[in-house]
Amino acid sequence: MQALVVLLIILNLALFALNGWGPKDLPEPLPLTEPNIPSLQLAKDVAPASYSSATDQSPSSCYTIGPYLSQRVADEVFTKVRNYGLAVALRTLRTLETLNYLVYIPPLPTRAEAQAVVEDMRGFEVQDLLVIDAGPYENAISLGFFEDLTKAKRHAEYIRYLGYDARYTEQKTPREVQWLDYDEPFGSNTPVKLWSEALDPNSRLQVIPRACKAKLAG
Repeated sequence: MQALVVLLIILNLALFALNGWGPKDLPEPLPLTEPNIPSLQLAKDVAPASYSSATDQSPSSCYTIGPYLSQRVADEVFTKVRNYGLAVALRTLRTLETLNYLVYIPPLPTRAEAQAVVEDMRGFEVQDLLVIDAGPYENAISLGFFEDLTKAKRHAEYIRYLGYDARYTEQKTPREVQWLDYDEPFGSNTPVKLWSEALDPNSRLQVIPRACKAKLAG
C-alpha cells in the first residue's frame, strides 16, 4: 500500500514538472507603431492658433476697443487676447489730449486797459486774475484753469453775471494712444473690456463694432 502511494506521488510530481517548467509557446509582441510611420516630435516656437473672421466661415463679430493711454496696458491686453485664441491687431494713433480748460476774458487793446479790468474785478473778490503778456492771448485776462468742463462753464457764467465777457477754451497737447482690433465667434462675448479695466481701473474705453473685412495678425 505504501509503495502505491509513493508511486502516485512520483507520477504527480512528474506531471507538474512537465506542465509548469516545460517550454511554452508565447505569442510574439505586438509592434508599438505601424511600419513606415514616423514617430511624433515635440514642436517648439509654434504660434498660437487664432480665430479669424477672414479664414473661418462661421458667423463672426469684430470689434475695436480703446483708446489705451498706456502702452504697457495695451501690450498686455493684446497678449491676453492672442493667447485666448483670437486674431488681434494693435494700432497706434496720434491724437490731441485735453489737459484742462482756461477761463478768460478776450484780449483788450492795451495792457493798461486789461490791468484796469483786473483791478475792477478784484472788488468782487474774484481770484486767480492774471494779464497774459505774450502770444495769441496777449492782453487777455486769465481767470484760472479747470480740469472739469462743468466747473469751467460755471465760472465763466459767474464772471458774465458780473458784467464781463468771460469765455472758456480747451488746452490740448499731442499724444499717442493705442486701439485693439479683434475678431471673435458670434455671440462669444469675450470680456476684453473687463480684462483691460482690471489692468487699469481708471481707463475710459469704448468697444466699437466694426465690419469684419480686414485680416488680422494672430
